[in-house]
Amino acid sequence: MHTIYDTLFDNPAIDNARECLLFQGRRFTFAELRSRTAALARGLSAQGVSRGDRVAVLLHNCNEFVEAFYAVTALGALFVPLNWRLHPAEHLALMQDCAPVAIISEAHFEPSCRAALAAIPSLRLHLEVGAQFEAFLLSGGEGELVRRVDGDDDAAILYTSGTTSLPKGVVLTHRNYVCDHTNVGEFAGIDSASVNLQNSPLCHAAGMHTFMHVTYGARTVLTPRFDVSEALSLIARERVSYMFAVPTVIYALLDSPELANADLSALRTISYGAAPMSETRFREAVEAFGFIFIHAYGMTESSSHSSLLGKDEHRSRAGSVGRGLATSRVRIVREDGTAVAPGEIGEIVIAGPQVMSRYWNRPDATAQTLRDGWLYSGDLGVADGDGFIYVKDRKHDMIISGGVNIFPREIEEVIASHPAVAEVAVYGLPDEKWGEAVAASVVLRDGSNVDADEIRRFVGGSPARYKIPR
Repeated sequence: MHTIYDTLFDNPAIDNARECLLFQGRRFTFAELRSRTAALARGLSAQGVSRGDRVAVLLHNCNEFVEAFYAVTALGALFVPLNWRLHPAEHLALMQDCAPVAIISEAHFEPSCRAALAAIPSLRLHLEVGAQFEAFLLSGGEGELVRRVDGDDDAAILYTSGTTSLPKGVVLTHRNYVCDHTNVGEFAGIDSASVNLQNSPLCHAAGMHTFMHVTYGARTVLTPRFDVSEALSLIARERVSYMFAVPTVIYALLDSPELANADLSALRTISYGAAPMSETRFREAVEAFGFIFIHAYGMTESSSHSSLLGKDEHRSRAGSVGRGLATSRVRIVREDGTAVAPGEIGEIVIAGPQVMSRYWNRPDATAQTLRDGWLYSGDLGVADGDGFIYVKDRKHDMIISGGVNIFPREIEEVIASHPAVAEVAVYGLPDEKWGEAVAASVVLRDGSNVDADEIRRFVGGSPARYKIPR
């Protein structure tokens, strides 16, 4: 399989009669997903959507999101999921950047769509899920959906999180997606019997976990957003075996009084990533769930994954992100691009068929990030003598105070080990004397009551004094 089209329409792992998706009580077989996707693709094609066009999608998690992903990419058009958490003005800015010809949305986002239709000349079709969407599928008629794409064709534009400027659009190819699905699926042991719980937003790179399960002919339970009680109920009732969760979701499950009586007997794998999990909370997670964790490392620019740490490896290498994947190379380099020695900190760089094509309309940023066949991640890391990589921090998050480099993550680990602390973030603030001062924001566990001075005293017993948050 070389294209996203192949993973749904030319895939021997798929049994048409098998259930593919469950969303809010409605169950879809693979035959239904194929039929609805083909009808949507035919309808879009009849409206003039073709190879190279961009189609924006502004939806919460739903079956229509999945159908749109496969329909748009089957036409050779570019699928552009927009983060539904953004302000309408931000949605407009992203759509002005990619100039879509169509947008698929839900009624909730009518202000964003109205503004886009008024401001973007290329935008000629607005399709709203519900009665209009279902009528559009019927208008698509029947017939075979012909394969129109190759592996190296562009498939999607995923916008990264912006901080000081407009988010960059990461262009991923069909081959990028298929490589990521098979890399992670083989590592995690996914097969047609797997059941995935998709709590995280499909509009994020983490949506690949649903698409990966389609690739393996397996089933996904979709929820509009994460809810602790619903998640635990679905894990038990639907016999969920696999889920991806950011650390804050895992913390919410651990802190729920419902966890003690939850039926977790079918759960075999929890993949976590996007942010580090503190050592203290990881120990709690293992006590609650067992050694079923896979630590995922990557970024949107590497199709979500570039390295994984396996379940058994967590017993001795917890905190590491592994040594790469079957088709990905990961190494750590100095500023001049030469390899560091074991134990030496440098920038993590990635190469392989899952690395993005480019940034959309940003040749300057592309040239800065893709150099000599390597994707420069912006992450600082260190490798041990066996090649296991440990992420130290984001290069641009490093605090420089009085000319000394301080890694926020190191201090976060110390603060997170305080029994009253639920979550913590450490960062630098401007300081006239030192250039930057160390600052910390702390969320306490329910029922806890400590002040900033106690946290400072606690930190003072571990790292150097200049690392204590001011």
